[in-house]
Amino acid sequence: MKGATKSVLTVGALLSPLALVLGLAILFVAAVASGASGRNEEPTGPVQGPPGSAPSSVPGIGPVVLDAYIRAASAMGTLRPKCRGMRWSVIAGIGRIESNHAAGRSLAANGAVTPRIYGVRLNGSGAGGNTSVHSDTDGGVLDGDAVYDRAVGPMQFIPSTWNGPSGQDGNGDGIKDPHNMFDAAQATAVYLCGTGSSNLADDAQLRKAVLRYNQSGAYADEVIGHVHAYDRFGTSSGKAPGGKAFHDGVAGWPAAVKNPRSTAAAIAWARQEAAGGGRNWYRACLAFVARTYGWSYSGVQYAIDHYRQMPASMRHDRDRTPPPGALMYWDTGQRAGHVALYLGGGKIASNDIRRKGYIDVVDASDIETVWGATYLGWAPPYFPKGG
Repeated sequence: MKGATKSVLTVGALLSPLALVLGLAILFVAAVASGASGRNEEPTGPVQGPPGSAPSSVPGIGPVVLDAYIRAASAMGTLRPKCRGMRWSVIAGIGRIESNHAAGRSLAANGAVTPRIYGVRLNGSGAGGNTSVHSDTDGGVLDGDAVYDRAVGPMQFIPSTWNGPSGQDGNGDGIKDPHNMFDAAQATAVYLCGTGSSNLADDAQLRKAVLRYNQSGAYADEVIGHVHAYDRFGTSSGKAPGGKAFHDGVAGWPAAVKNPRSTAAAIAWARQEAAGGGRNWYRACLAFVARTYGWSYSGVQYAIDHYRQMPASMRHDRDRTPPPGALMYWDTGQRAGHVALYLGGGKIASNDIRRKGYIDVVDASDIETVWGATYLGWAPPYFPKGG
């Protein structure tokens, strides 16, 4: 809606680091739940999932929520026939940022979300990043606040936007309710499609649509990163490619591999960081693995380049038997890719996979099954440009 503004806000205690830094005037409130994005830089070209294909299940998305996303995308063929490329993953990308797919709430079969999700008061106080004043427009009917507006529902619509042309009845009960998952998902799809011709299978046009939803480049980057990951689930099985278990291999490091920390010390440091470290590792996977081995920096910007620049003799493409202490690499569909430290026993220490900015110890296969990434291979901890 031209002229409308919206600030980046908190829903309860679910505010992510991204929302904290974006005090921007934008169209929609981003109530960001903490979680794993695993995205280190801007996405690359389109990773297109067929609009007609949809999975039966997706990790992290409840069945009612997934059904709402799939139905909303399908409805665009009738509601917005000029909008091509709309698919469930696009709506899911928004839902992942706005409320983490209504995480922590109960969803009824008809899509009702309880307890309701409210953003902070849009009183310009700066709380949650809101800097614009939005006086009440709905008498508190939607947001429970008769003085100021709040963003509402799992997709975080401002009441004035919802009560304008955006509100939808996605479950056919005759009521347009932003606190209903089906209604909110369909409204999101309608808003992203707009009223003109568009092809959301093209990343440039998708980005433009997301920026209408929230005028923040960082927000668009993160949403599109999630869209790309969800596109990889566009099969009937609902499982991402790969996901096979990893097993310990035995290999000594080449003589050229020299680090300030030993392999054992690096693994111990990584486990300690996972147990009690800070929120310092958001989109910093390569920096993390370099630090585990005692380096202040890796000397290479992107994880995927670090792997490709390894001597051919050090790269073990698609090998699923890395030795403990090895660096493991994935293509995430984004420029940077991802790298994690193999701890042994099929486990890795990775940033962002469970909590944004934090290190967690998880199954190595989670990078494939949760993020939909493609496993590239492993290499020894070789940092010739480290310092």
